Amino acid sequence: MVIDKVLNTNVVLAKNDEGEQVIVMGCGVAFGKKAGEMIDDTKIDKIFSQDVPKLTDHFKKLVKDIPEDYINLAEEIIKQAKLKLGKEFNDDLYFSLSDHIYFTIQRYREGMLIQNRLLIETKRLYKEEFKVAMQSLQMINQRYEVELPEDEAAFIALHFVNAELNGDMQGTMQMTKVVQDILTIIKNFKHIDFDEDSLTYYRLVTHLKFFAQRILQRDRNTGNSENQLFQVVKEKYKESFTCVERIAQYVDITYGYPISDDDKLYLTIHIERVSNN
Repeated sequence: MVIDKVLNTNVVLAKNDEGEQVIVMGCGVAFGKKAGEMIDDTKIDKIFSQDVPKLTDHFKKLVKDIPEDYINLAEEIIKQAKLKLGKEFNDDLYFSLSDHIYFTIQRYREGMLIQNRLLIETKRLYKEEFKVAMQSLQMINQRYEVELPEDEAAFIALHFVNAELNGDMQGTMQMTKVVQDILTIIKNFKHIDFDEDSLTYYRLVTHLKFFAQRILQRDRNTGNSENQLFQVVKEKYKESFTCVERIAQYVDITYGYPISDDDKLYLTIHIERVSNN
């Protein structure tokens, strides 16, 4: 690939073999290089080929406003997170995480750290992301000789989750609150403590994440394709179904979202399973 423009030592605009403009990121990919020269393929970590004009504007602003070292560290953290979580992230993570790390360090040095109100929920609902985020926090603390609290690991974990879901951070935090509220209803109604390492709990939480997304996106699930099964489940698991009715009331009052029989069916089954477990 041939360099069109050097944005910084690690980011360039380039033309690929098909003549299409792309953004190339990699440690030292543009070191000692200028427009018209070839890129060393062994130094390429990431190629952005979608919506290049928009991303170019983002990168230009990032390079202008944030020191290069923070962008490099964000790239290291994302590379490690991809490897350990085995997941792909939305490209916006490169910008949002760089921005977050930079301004967190500035706030720390000014004595203005922000408490994460979703710390406990994030640790419980996104265990793997939080574990990787804690490792990322150690990298940040060592790099900048600071002592950021685990509240910041929760923020980083939410950035990972947000990038997995292709959503926005505000939406991710709202989704986390919806899931936690529903789990609290289940726990109090059924008088149980969840086994958070169990497969049934993992399945319940996964189901609730997508359910919460639909609530917040106003995506109505109006199907009643399993009507006969719904009646069977309703009669067989009466207590769990009553719990679901309580959840439906909460969702309707809080978000104006009437849940369908299909939603009630699957929620009842998940709650029954996690209760038995």
